[in-house]
Amino acid sequence: MKNILAAMTVMMLVPSMTLASSIRPGSPGIPKARTRSPLCLDAEEKYTVKCDITIDDTGVKGPEGHITNVVKWSTSEKDFNTAGAIAGGVAGGGVGFAAGLGTCLFAGPLCLITAPALMSTGIGVGGGAGGVGTGKFFTVVGDDDKGNRLIQEFYLKSGKAVRKESKKLLKTTGLVDGELKV
Repeated sequence: MKNILAAMTVMMLVPSMTLASSIRPGSPGIPKARTRSPLCLDAEEKYTVKCDITIDDTGVKGPEGHITNVVKWSTSEKDFNTAGAIAGGVAGGGVGFAAGLGTCLFAGPLCLITAPALMSTGIGVGGGAGGVGTGKFFTVVGDDDKGNRLIQEFYLKSGKAVRKESKKLLKTTGLVDGELKV
């Protein structure tokens, strides 16, 4: 009986801890809205400056100039985010803990197997999801109308924007990611 009461007490505390730590409207810690515009390199070689990149039939226009003859374009993924993985693992562990305790009410003695399995699954899934970014770095190499070699680098945060710009580059240049025009 004491075990059931203890489990029920913990189950009642989990939602209150979640609500206490959540961000509410008007609180100072509200994250900024995600931007869909690409980020270009600044003077310190960091992707912090918002820029306009236009990919159309005439080529690729950006802060570096207008590339009319694209020789190669490629993408690379962002490095694994360790801090995001830790935060995702903690969040997944919390969800797994709550789900594991919930199974104790229904599974009885099988709780000794199901609770740790759900907790470790939550930690693994949360850590994996939190560490992987959806954005990609783009590098476009080519020549302008005067024959000068230009390199345009930019970063897109959104996975949807990455797919959209990759399709535009494929259609405009006739090259796939990483292919070199001879």
